[in-house]
Amino acid sequence: MEDCTYAAEHNLILELCRFMQPDRGKIAEYLQQSLHWPYILGQLLFHRVGGAAYYTLDACNLLGKIHRECRNTLKTVYDSNVVKSASMKEALEEVGSLLQNVSFPYALLKGAYLVWLYPVGLRTSNDVDILINQGDITAIEEKLKQAGFVQGNVRSGTFVPASRKEIIASRMNRGETVPFIKQAGLPQMDFLEMDINFSLDFAAKQKNDAVSMLLRHAQPLIPTREAFLYTLEPVDFLIHLCCHLFKEATVYAWVAMERDLSLYKFMDLYMLIHKWTDASWYSALEASIRAYGLERECYYALRGTKELFGIENVFLDRLLLSICPSNISYLQSVMQPDTGKTYCYKESFVDWVFMSKKKEKLYETADETP
Repeated sequence: MEDCTYAAEHNLILELCRFMQPDRGKIAEYLQQSLHWPYILGQLLFHRVGGAAYYTLDACNLLGKIHRECRNTLKTVYDSNVVKSASMKEALEEVGSLLQNVSFPYALLKGAYLVWLYPVGLRTSNDVDILINQGDITAIEEKLKQAGFVQGNVRSGTFVPASRKEIIASRMNRGETVPFIKQAGLPQMDFLEMDINFSLDFAAKQKNDAVSMLLRHAQPLIPTREAFLYTLEPVDFLIHLCCHLFKEATVYAWVAMERDLSLYKFMDLYMLIHKWTDASWYSALEASIRAYGLERECYYALRGTKELFGIENVFLDRLLLSICPSNISYLQSVMQPDTGKTYCYKESFVDWVFMSKKKEKLYETADETP
């Protein structure tokens, strides 16, 4: 059976992700239908939104209406998320000590800040991403090595050191370094992973000064016992999430790994849109998007979030209309940076998000890289 035939299941999954404004009536209506619960559970876990689903069902007093095995599994995921969130906050204490009084600008990204913004149990993170200027890579690497971090990856629960070839290739071609990893020994966090980012896309060399511009406005917003860690100021934080989502959604390697479009990434944007944005905020957001030249990336991510979560917001609509690129064919394109090839797909956006084996649906085009 093709993924796109699960329309009711997809609608329910998306409703369960709308944890800030759940529509109890709509969810209850879906729960009365004959649903494929193993498929629903699999998608919730695959997209890392099982904790949000449990939270929403609990808030709507509908946990008793779902399949028993799904309910038990979602509770296990939620409880696990609570523990993992606490471990991440504890790990950030060490990061705080490590980065205290450094001489270079930095900003922690994504989960390191989001774990403080979400209700407990909904958002976890497997690593700590840090954004720095490319010229400061050596300085941060020395700090991490002095603190006992080693470059490599964790595979099947075992740390595997990176080869020199892997270290050089990642730095030259991907806009990030091979992760720095250290034994953590925290509940559900055996290792603490630090990912150094110095680019906003897949390329090591930025086309503009976007990273420096972002770091210039970084703010101390992440609490630790000793001091506040720096992250991007709110407008920039949302813009960076858009860029990160766009990169993974439109690069062939991520599509091939089936890690291109995870619902939790869109849920991050959905949460921030509801938590932070008002009329004046949208004006600042549009100004920054234009200043950084990131209209394509932000249009892709925000339009996708609106479509998936059914967001009705006149200010968001105006923003999307204003930053909409003249050619939006790239919305259904995937690129392969190492070959310069461009691929397209014909499926609707929602079907594409839930589709498995996406690589088989791509077809090569003669167009230039989008």
